[in-house]
Amino acid sequence: MEMKSKVSVCRNRLILIMLLNFSDWLCTITLLNFQGFYEVNPLMLSLLDKPLLCFMIKCILPLVLIGYIYYILPKSTLGIVKMVGIIMLFLGGFYLLINILHILNFSILFILE
Repeated sequence: MEMKSKVSVCRNRLILIMLLNFSDWLCTITLLNFQGFYEVNPLMLSLLDKPLLCFMIKCILPLVLIGYIYYILPKSTLGIVKMVGIIMLFLGGFYLLINILHILNFSILFILE
C-alpha cells in the first residue's frame, strides 16, 4: 500500500475516533442524568461537576490533538504513519466498545421504564 493510501486510512481512523469520542461524552452526560448510572473513569468523575472544563478536556482537547495529527500526517515518515495507524486501530476498538456499552445501558434504561 502506498504512502498516500496509508495516510488516507489513518485520517479516516482519526475522524472515526473523534466521532466515537464525542458520542462517548454525549452518551455519558445523558446517562448520568438517570438514577443508577455513574462514571467509572476516576479522572472524568472529578470533572463532572465542572461541565465546561469537562467538555474542553473530553472534546476540545482531543479535537485539537487529532487535528494536529491529521495535518502533519502527510509530512511524516512511512514508519510514523504505520505506527499512528496501528494506534488508531486499537483506540478505535476501545471507543467502539465503550459506545457499545452505552447502547446497552440505553437499552437497559428503556427496558426498565
